[in-house]
Amino acid sequence: MIDFNSLKKNLKKDTNGFKSINTAILADSATQYLAVALKGYGVEKKLTVNVWEADYDAIDITINDSNSPLYTSGNNYVILFFSAQKLQNRFYGSYNKQGFSDLFVNEVENIIDTISTRIKTNFIVYNIEETLDPVFGNFANKTPHSFLYQVRKINYQLMVLAEKKKNLFISDIAALQAERGALYSRDSRLYINGSVTWSLQFTVDVAINTIQIIEAFAGFSKKCLILDLDNTTWGGIIGDDGIENIQIGSLGMGRAFTQLQQWAKALVERGIILAICSKNNELIAKEPFNRHPDMVLKLDDISVFVANWDNKADNIRYIQSVLNIGFDSMVFLDDNPFEREMVKTHIPALTVPDLPEDPADYMPYLNALNLFETVSFTAEDRERTKQYQE
Repeated sequence: MIDFNSLKKNLKKDTNGFKSINTAILADSATQYLAVALKGYGVEKKLTVNVWEADYDAIDITINDSNSPLYTSGNNYVILFFSAQKLQNRFYGSYNKQGFSDLFVNEVENIIDTISTRIKTNFIVYNIEETLDPVFGNFANKTPHSFLYQVRKINYQLMVLAEKKKNLFISDIAALQAERGALYSRDSRLYINGSVTWSLQFTVDVAINTIQIIEAFAGFSKKCLILDLDNTTWGGIIGDDGIENIQIGSLGMGRAFTQLQQWAKALVERGIILAICSKNNELIAKEPFNRHPDMVLKLDDISVFVANWDNKADNIRYIQSVLNIGFDSMVFLDDNPFEREMVKTHIPALTVPDLPEDPADYMPYLNALNLFETVSFTAEDRERTKQYQE
């Protein structure tokens, strides 16, 4: 796990030759740690992330100042960040609690519109993490007079706003916190003493999530998933166990492999290219796709199917030559640590995640990596994948 101190040390590294990104942060709370984390994780991804921070809690003043560096620094991205703590204080002081979400989202829209009249940029808005309601308890889900109700409404309305505005994208902090946990994401002492919204480690997670969106904007998104078969796409070894005895389906450990196949299938439907790279007899390896009733993936989903006894690095080079895309836009999943290390050594630009030993942990691990971030989804994306499948 990358920690805050590691990212801080990255700031001393030579970034000569890295792609440069200019980013502004507008926030109602302290952002110095977020700025460090963004710049530090940028180095991990070979990006020079130049961050300009508006003054503390000075969003309105900043956007109305035509001479502000917000407008003069060539910012490719503007991050809008409202802390849940500050928002809660505003809510408690509001006379119109029932209409709080409408007023807030209108405020966000006005900020975006004001900035957009002066510069052409993309907006990344952090949505609002949730907390258990200390006033209404579970009844908070039933009354619009609760803060929890309004936060959930805000997050929905932000999604609707993002649908409307092509240059607005949501960094899903609420989902990230739900995944990591509220006690992990917050440090009450940092907030009380310095108006710092999140713990240092959660700030790192937010920075990673943000850079993933920026990478997708910059054209660094992944376009292809390459799957091993035995003990990756299904449990067991097809050549030894036979089609009847591989693990897949809704029972026991087979469920873990079904979940992975469902994820891969959804990626294909989104427009991601799917390839197979397996040490296997090709006819035997294709049997489950044709005959096993619980297979989610079918041969029609696969653009390039390579099953032989050659080394996997060479086979992946062949897949890359067929698809004519960069290795840096491809992800390879294999349960075998030896095969992973061999491929990493020979094709360093390829993304090769270290899958957990237990298949039950495959999808939680892959979900956390968020390998296939995107900033668009159109019918053309899906059609582009079909050309390889045909």
